[in-house]
Amino acid sequence: MLKLYKKVHYIFLSAIVFVLQWGCNTINPPEKVPTYIHIDSFQFEGTQTHDIRSVWVYYNNNPVGAFDLPCTVPIITSGAKGSLQLAPGIAINGRNERPVTYPFYTIDVSELTEQPGKIVSYIPKTKYFDSVKTYVVSDFEAGITKFAKWGGTTGIVAATADSLRFEGTGSGVVYLNSAADSSIDSNTVAFQIPNGASFIEFDYKSSVPFTLGMQGYLTSGFASSIEYLAGVNPNNQWQKFYLNTTAFVSRHAGGNYYLYIKTSVPAGQTSGRLLIDNVKLITF
Repeated sequence: MLKLYKKVHYIFLSAIVFVLQWGCNTINPPEKVPTYIHIDSFQFEGTQTHDIRSVWVYYNNNPVGAFDLPCTVPIITSGAKGSLQLAPGIAINGRNERPVTYPFYTIDVSELTEQPGKIVSYIPKTKYFDSVKTYVVSDFEAGITKFAKWGGTTGIVAATADSLRFEGTGSGVVYLNSAADSSIDSNTVAFQIPNGASFIEFDYKSSVPFTLGMQGYLTSGFASSIEYLAGVNPNNQWQKFYLNTTAFVSRHAGGNYYLYIKTSVPAGQTSGRLLIDNVKLITF
């Protein structure tokens, strides 16, 4: 009788262990091995410059995450093939800590084939949406700046020397030849900005910091005060900058607008120089 009891007890315990193991495997199935996508940078279609610093990744329209470029992104696939969507991101107003997707750049869409454990290199492509509208504030071609000195001791002039030009036949330059020099410049031809998303893009190279402001002359005849929206740090290489004007236009809707560029020699320096090119308004 004791032997029978032990046998039954053993069978009962074995059954419990089997059920527990089966239950654990059901609740915690083996984790899927991701397919890794490596992205160095975006390829921009066309001749326009860009500064795409991050990528927003979606798989089958579900968010995977946002990543600084270059990056290697693990994708948990849900089938042999799926849809991979990659949205380009920029630093708005130069703030690297708050990169966002740029509303004027298209999203790259491709088919992702499941390859568990493998790293797949991919170069996404982007361009401006066809519906994007561009207004050139100044490209500094033919020696024309379309900017004028509004304050300070000096102002923007046209630069045509090869060492100063970014592209085309000219760039804008502010020479600060002494520690006391400063400059506040504004466009001479006002431009309109519709409600909705709007940015001012430009390329720059500078040994001094500078500040960007906006002013609106409204249809009511009222002129807003100059609001300085962003500061730009020096950079010894040509760099793209994206100034978000959306909120300013929302506060001061209608009328004409002016961009202000303000700079001076910082403490510890005796001179400086600001180069700028391709100043343009981007809207829908």
